[in-house]
Formats: sequence, C-alpha cells, structure tokens
Amino acid sequence: MERHELQHLSDEVLKGFGARLLTEGYVFVKTGEGKVRALTEEAYRAATLFRGVMNAGIYVAKQRKNFVTLTIEGCKFVTLPPEAHVVELTKEDALKWMRGDPVKVGKQNHKTVIGRYREHLLGTAVVDINGVAYPQVPKWRRLPPDTS
Repeated sequence: MERHELQHLSDEVLKGFGARLLTEGYVFVKTGEGKVRALTEEAYRAATLFRGVMNAGIYVAKQRKNFVTLTIEGCKFVTLPPEAHVVELTKEDALKWMRGDPVKVGKQNHKTVIGRYREHLLGTAVVDINGVAYPQVPKWRRLPPDTS
C-alpha cells in the first residue's frame, strides 16, 4: 500500500474502533475484494523474489464502502486505549460470535465494535441501531452450529 493508503486505513481503524493500527515494521498489501494483508518487511522482500506468489502475509482487514472491519488476526495489530469500541462477551456470546450468529451488545455510539472474551479478541462486528452485533467472521472460520 502507498503511504497515503496506509494512513487512510489507520484513520479508518481509529474512527471505527477507537484503536490505533500498529504499522511499524510491517508491509500492508491490498488484495482483491478490499482485503488487506500484513507481512514483515523481510517476508515481503522474499515474496517479491518468487514468481507466482498468490498470497503472502496475514489477512488483517477488509475495507468496505463506508467502514473497515478487522479479522481476528487483524485485532492483534491494534492498541486498545480505554476509549476503544470493545464489547465484553460472555462465554455463550463468544460462542455465538464465533459461529457468526448475531449477538445482543446493547446500543452503541458507533457502527463497528471489537469483540473480546476474557483476553481474547474475536474480530469485529457491525452493530445495528437496536444494539445487535453481526460478527464479520468468514464462513470458513466459523464454529459449527452445534458447538457449545
């Protein structure tokens, strides 16, 4: 990503989650469908040496039309100040979250939140006006419906 694109992504993370994106020592690469991957500078240099490298790094974010969402791994690339948009989840709600099911989080002053169960960050969700969070967990990462 160009410097201004990375700054825009950082600004979107700050605006959307009240969190700061850690970019020092990493290269962020835009891939298809608005997806953003992060890798170390050394891994980036190595990937550029090989022909046909399709993907490198960790999938950390998806830039959408009006906001950005972070993956579970993407949440590891942010610092969370006290004012960050984080919702604390119970075990039952965390399981729902990881199944991709809607979770009642109460009315929020922001459209997106980061879910946390104990010390584990579970990615992000879009919150509707009724306080229901819709976790943005990819289908291939979701827990099976019968998990408890």
